[in-house]
Amino acid sequence: MAKMVKSSGQYTAPDGKAVAYEFEFEQFDSLQDAIAVLGEPEALKTIQRMVKVDANNTTREKAKVANGHSTRVVQTEEQKAKAKVQRQSDKALLDAIKAKGVTSLSDLEALL
Repeated sequence: MAKMVKSSGQYTAPDGKAVAYEFEFEQFDSLQDAIAVLGEPEALKTIQRMVKVDANNTTREKAKVANGHSTRVVQTEEQKAKAKVQRQSDKALLDAIKAKGVTSLSDLEALL
């Protein structure tokens, strides 16, 4: 059955200030669960909308890269591999810190 998940978002107001907000959405365990809750027409409509949004996002970024407008840095395979190793190292470090019972920055500072 679907469960409600709370999350948060943020937008920039016209005056330049960041405004945070919270929202809830349904998380489904399966497609059958989504159909049971939303009904088949609404589930299909939602899936189709997300397929369109994903295709647009991917194509837009490809066009931005091709036209030199992207702020995303294109990485070589070597750079990708190096970044992956760094992420794995960072995760191992974070896991070790958590294993020591550190749950906040103040806990970590107390250890140092």
